[in-house]
Amino acid sequence: MNLNRFLEKLFGIQSSTWAEGGQWSAQWVGLPSGDRMLFLILGVVVLVAGGWWLYQRDARQIPLLRRCLLYSIRIALVLLVIAMLLEPILVLSKEEKIPSHLLVLLDKSQSMSLKDAWQDEERAMEVARSLGMSSDVDALRRMNRLQLAQKLVTPSFLKDLSADGKRTVHLHGFNDKFNPEALSDSEEWHAGGNATAIASSLRQALLSYSGMPLSGVLLISDGQSTAGEPPEEVLQMLSDEGIPLVAVGMGTTDGPRNVAITELEVSPVVFVQDANQLTVHIESRGMQTQSATLLIDQRRNGGPWQEFIREDVVLNLEGQLQPRTYQFTETKTGKVEFRANIIDAGPEISQDDNLASAEVRVIRQRLNVLFIAGSTFPEVQFLRNTFLRDRQINLSTWLMAADKTYEHPGDLPIRRLPVTQEELNDYDCVILYDPDPNGWPVNFPELLTNFVTKAGGGLVYIAGEMQTANMFDHQSDPTLDWLNLLPVIREPGLFRSQVQIRLSARSPWKLDVTTQGVQDPIFNFASDRQANEQLLKNLPGMFWHFPVTKAKPGATVLAVHADPRMRNEYGQEVLIASQRVGPGWSIFIGFDSTYRWRYLNEQLFDGFWARVVDRAGRSKQLGGNYPFRLSTPQAQYQPGEQAKVIARFLDESQIEPGLQRLYGEVERGDEQPIPLTLTEGNQRGEFSTNFPVPSPGTYFVRVWMGDEAAGASVKAATMPIKVEFPNQELQNPTLNEAYLETMSSSTGGWVYQLSEMNDIVGAFKIKEVSRFLEERQEIWDAPIFYILIFGLLVTEWILRKWCRLI
Repeated sequence: MNLNRFLEKLFGIQSSTWAEGGQWSAQWVGLPSGDRMLFLILGVVVLVAGGWWLYQRDARQIPLLRRCLLYSIRIALVLLVIAMLLEPILVLSKEEKIPSHLLVLLDKSQSMSLKDAWQDEERAMEVARSLGMSSDVDALRRMNRLQLAQKLVTPSFLKDLSADGKRTVHLHGFNDKFNPEALSDSEEWHAGGNATAIASSLRQALLSYSGMPLSGVLLISDGQSTAGEPPEEVLQMLSDEGIPLVAVGMGTTDGPRNVAITELEVSPVVFVQDANQLTVHIESRGMQTQSATLLIDQRRNGGPWQEFIREDVVLNLEGQLQPRTYQFTETKTGKVEFRANIIDAGPEISQDDNLASAEVRVIRQRLNVLFIAGSTFPEVQFLRNTFLRDRQINLSTWLMAADKTYEHPGDLPIRRLPVTQEELNDYDCVILYDPDPNGWPVNFPELLTNFVTKAGGGLVYIAGEMQTANMFDHQSDPTLDWLNLLPVIREPGLFRSQVQIRLSARSPWKLDVTTQGVQDPIFNFASDRQANEQLLKNLPGMFWHFPVTKAKPGATVLAVHADPRMRNEYGQEVLIASQRVGPGWSIFIGFDSTYRWRYLNEQLFDGFWARVVDRAGRSKQLGGNYPFRLSTPQAQYQPGEQAKVIARFLDESQIEPGLQRLYGEVERGDEQPIPLTLTEGNQRGEFSTNFPVPSPGTYFVRVWMGDEAAGASVKAATMPIKVEFPNQELQNPTLNEAYLETMSSSTGGWVYQLSEMNDIVGAFKIKEVSRFLEERQEIWDAPIFYILIFGLLVTEWILRKWCRLI
């Protein structure tokens, strides 16, 4: 039985923690020393001698052996009591070996997301082989620094660092500060943070492991420290503690090698058949005389991308802008998107800035108008003639009451109504005069709805006496859903007696132009305000009109009936109203006798309708603009930030009552679009939302009016948002080997390259460390003392009874 077991059995000491490994010893504490020990010994001698003398004198009748036994028991009891009074303590001490701690600090700043060019082919092959990538240099160049670090820090590498359990390895990440949470080597690592603070993070790591024996620190970084404290103090701390700092340099010392398209310059609006210019601005660094390929693609109206230009270019001097200009001409209206990409430029720091895009709206200088009349009427003849005279209009007409041999006049004559969306979308404005939908192509109502709500076209409806009432009375018919495009509401059951009709037709009634109507350009007959008001008062009136219940919420009422009898609970009956429907415009005119204005002045009639057509169709010609403009409070964002997009209405009167939100989406490249919801803030007419931009590139924001699900089918307002790395991290994105060398050498460490990864483990010499442990056990109150005293007392009592002693 060893000493540990003996003490545990004898004194009841719980010392199992001392049983495994190490060398340990025991000593007594609490015994008197010096003069006190001498007096104690003398006292014991006197006690022993006196006791023996008493037993010799008083117990002579007892045999000698029994006297000696009784005497020994009495002396033992006294000695045990003296021992308990002295309160002796047993001190157990032990020296054992425990694992040391090794800190692995991984740089996770934005600069670690860069891809190095690896221009030295031989060195690149060495690194690729060391990381288990055979000799695949192309794969090495496709990986960023953090991905290469993850190829280095594998479970087997961490096991080697642990020296078979003789070291405890702790893996942590840092950027502008130390992350105390352990980093898992089984998850994919992502770079983040706008700065790198190597010295500060190192100090924070040492404080987190204060009191633990450290065998060293392994720093995996590109050495670009852009924030935090100078390294001198923390290096002195490591040096004083004898903790070596070993660094692994990530990246290369080659100069910045990168090509970027800084801008794709093109006019946002161009005209059909015009010669236009597209300019690509290229900037390169460290790639002088390097050849590359410039690829420009284009797509029309959201269709597939098609190659437009492919040209080999030779890159210019460092930092010098290199413009490349190309000519293009468009023969059709619509939206044309361009994207330019630099390819085959060889290895470079980042390819995220090799792509740029731009959007162009192609419009006509003249508005294309489709005029559909249900029947002949003076209004029809005069409208057709004024449109044919207007050189700003290309007119197509269709008289539904005409026979099949009738030649429909127009600048762009047609032999049938449009039957495809493309055919109808060639027009900017559709004017309907009292049409009969039964004579339309089956899909024309759907085409008309898409023309307004998606293509941004204009719709002008002129009420007539033959078909209008019948249509509105059956507006629940699905084929008449297009009536919902109009800015007025006619409730079912609205009835006018023949007496009312005759009373209103006895004499002409003038328009009562509203305040909004006076301010609207379509009623701008004269530049002088007073002269214009006088002309409005003198306009010849109408005998017939089509009554509606009211204007829709958000619609602008331009004119109402002046007859005080022509009113309902909502006020005077609406005669002219306009409203935006999605990106398009809709105008309702509730009477068919504007031709009578020619009696006052022919220019009044011609000018009015020219402005109506311009108001309704100009939005389509300019790409179907919405009444709001998209913007951001910042010109540029950094990865990891929250971008903000604002939709600000240019005219608060365009905001429909009850409008609480706008919908949109943001997309980047081929990634899945992220839905957005813009809500109104404190400022009237301003809707906004925030969304994350985790990685660099160009984000495209699309916002539309309508329900959330309409995004795939309506024309939306768009805006690109650029997201770029912070300049602080990219000013010098090379491996700062000198900085790492300074830090390592001052602590007795070393700097290794990725190709030397097998030598890293040997740089740490300390494995297990010695630790001295001590435990104090109080012996005087151990159970053995009480057992001995009790046993001796019982034994003495029995002996005394046996010897017949009192």
